[in-house]
Amino acid sequence: MPRPLRIDYPGALHHIFSRGNKKEDIFNDVIDREKFLRFLSKNQERYGCKIYAYCLMDNHFHLLVETGDAPISNFMQQLLTSYVQYFNKRWDRVGHLLQGRYKSVLVDKDAYLLTLVRYIHLNPVNALLVGNPKDYEWSSHLEYLGFRKPIVNLSFVESLFSDIQAYEKFILEGINHSQKYKIKRFKRYLFYGDEKFINNALAKVSQQKRAEGKSRKKVSEKDIKKFIESKLGKTIQKFERYQGTIVKQYFVVLMRDRMHSTLKRIARKIGISMPGVLYYYKSLDIEEIEQVLKDFDEFLNLND
Repeated sequence: MPRPLRIDYPGALHHIFSRGNKKEDIFNDVIDREKFLRFLSKNQERYGCKIYAYCLMDNHFHLLVETGDAPISNFMQQLLTSYVQYFNKRWDRVGHLLQGRYKSVLVDKDAYLLTLVRYIHLNPVNALLVGNPKDYEWSSHLEYLGFRKPIVNLSFVESLFSDIQAYEKFILEGINHSQKYKIKRFKRYLFYGDEKFINNALAKVSQQKRAEGKSRKKVSEKDIKKFIESKLGKTIQKFERYQGTIVKQYFVVLMRDRMHSTLKRIARKIGISMPGVLYYYKSLDIEEIEQVLKDFDEFLNLND
């Protein structure tokens, strides 16, 4: 399975987590955890990002981080490189400390920031290490309660509550009302958010590529029709009257990935249901989708 891609732009919010290789511990004692937090604080200042929550467990960690002016990958690379080098030297070990790349999910800040702050702070409770998150020393929950000098950016989350008691009540309510946060996968990107958020995020990436001179010309349905006709060697009068599976597959992929259209709009265009749109999209594997996109870009000279 190809590894997930990452979307990033200034102001993007990411839920980042990483686990020890073979699920082994990445923090052996208090000194390790304190060192990681020092690296975290130092690199937050260096790269201008904002950390809203963190939790250090024995064999993994969670971060909720907003991108600043520098890409989040720069921040994470420096953070993890510094910590892994420190850890290996201190414990006289070699080899991979972490299990592959860190995982990153793009988050709809308006809809999911608070629920992810709660989820991260309740990790020790859900792991049955403590009954109350304030009894766990290695999360930013103690910073919000005022028990420790803060690393995280407290002001934004605090502004969403009337007082600290309201914040703590919100966190504790999550203990008895556990909620699963479904990660949505589109292409090879991971999201916490709805269709509108996903399309807006993809549009921002397209804008970035334009600014970097990599972007694409504006794509129309007419362009998609011409491309499909060239691939099949036949004329298509109307998409909604053409029942060929390949036509619908190509149309769905290009409407989603090149025009960033919603499922509703695509469904209306070809006269099928929204679940039907997803069916046609998912009937192609990642390599097939990427080949269709590559062929389409070359057909319209979109990379020029």
